[in-house]
Amino acid sequence: MDDTISSQPQSAVRPYGLVGLVLSLVGVTVIAGLALFLSLALVAAGVYLRFGWPYLHNLIKAGLDMTQSSRLEDLTTAGLVAGCAVYLAGIVGLWAMARVRAGRAWPLLLAWTPFRADRVYWWLLLAAMTYGLGASLALGYLNPVSKTWFAIPETPLAMVAAFALVVILAPLAEELLFRGWLYTALRWRFGFAAAFWATSLLFALAHWDSTHLYALAILPIGLVLGHVRERTGSARATTLFHMIYNFSGLALTFLGKV
Repeated sequence: MDDTISSQPQSAVRPYGLVGLVLSLVGVTVIAGLALFLSLALVAAGVYLRFGWPYLHNLIKAGLDMTQSSRLEDLTTAGLVAGCAVYLAGIVGLWAMARVRAGRAWPLLLAWTPFRADRVYWWLLLAAMTYGLGASLALGYLNPVSKTWFAIPETPLAMVAAFALVVILAPLAEELLFRGWLYTALRWRFGFAAAFWATSLLFALAHWDSTHLYALAILPIGLVLGHVRERTGSARATTLFHMIYNFSGLALTFLGKV
């Protein structure tokens, strides 16, 4: 773990303390909000230049009241695209805050460092995917409504957006936040146990639902990701792990529908 901040407490690139970490998350939120607003403004400007104000006005009106849409596919596509935009803005916010704190050394604060995927890494991934399948079946039995939480979209645009959201953007944003920004700072300031348990629990809470079952089901995955982060010293390792895990779930959902 020679590349991690936690192993170099005297490094000139120092993570935030607890107060600074909390304030930095506010900064990440603000930057992400600005990035999201700017991206939407650029899209709106492009639509205006291409189609004119009446078309843009009707598009905004429909977007503000999607309940008027009679097509479920429109709602699904809009939700997936919006999710992609939010996660992408979050990634920009995290990168920008790390850049402000460390300049060109920003990868260290996000633990975006090289790693070696050894045999243990792949065995842990296989175990996690097996657990994920079992947890999904158990969750469907205990809470049948959970089977409707995610369905394979019908339209090509929605399918691309779903893949981008589930397999790429969500794992990348979540790992940069939990096993990157938060873990690095907490590990440096409070040690392994605090960083491990805090980020794992926060990861589970981020997946909270009204039944609490999904958060409980996802907690073991957070613990495994925390172990991988500590073992490899890299959020790249957990991001790849998370992406493959999510892809396997998406693939099983697709195969179950075929």
